[in-house]
Amino acid sequence: MNISYRSAKVSDYEGIYYVSCYSWEETYRGFMPDEYLDDRINNFEERSLRTKKYLEHLEFEGELENYLVCEVDGKIVGICQYSKTQNDNYADSGLLGALYVLKDYQGLGIGKELFRLAVVGLMNMGYKTMYLECLVGNKAIDFYKKYDGEIIEVIDYPISDFTVKAEIVYYNHLRNLREKLK
Repeated sequence: MNISYRSAKVSDYEGIYYVSCYSWEETYRGFMPDEYLDDRINNFEERSLRTKKYLEHLEFEGELENYLVCEVDGKIVGICQYSKTQNDNYADSGLLGALYVLKDYQGLGIGKELFRLAVVGLMNMGYKTMYLECLVGNKAIDFYKKYDGEIIEVIDYPISDFTVKAEIVYYNHLRNLREKLK
């Protein structure tokens, strides 16, 4: 098994959407409306083209290097995105915006390595702290807590035409977190 990590390319859009789409199916079925999850799968082509446009936007903004993919034997099986904050309440913190690994590839250390790469990337951007939003019911919360993530608030998180609850997980010291992830 050959596992590799790299920054995303626009041409990765279908693989990236596949991971996003099916990770949500595997993780959120029963926590989100079935119609929404079904729509993500049933309109795969259209929705993957939205991913392509988003990646093109990131490339134009010079931020595509902050979108990471993990490939196993040439197939994208994990994705991670980090960026500057998008929440005024955490203006001095970097954001881990996405971290997904297909269920069949979990337990191989892929999520941990993507997480570590995002932490290093945020540190290189000058951040000392980080936050993320983890939807309530997502078992990944245990992973984030394992590395000393502190749930500091629960918010209403808008998705399409409905909202779900999400926990804000905060990391006080990225340097310490990076050491724990080694």
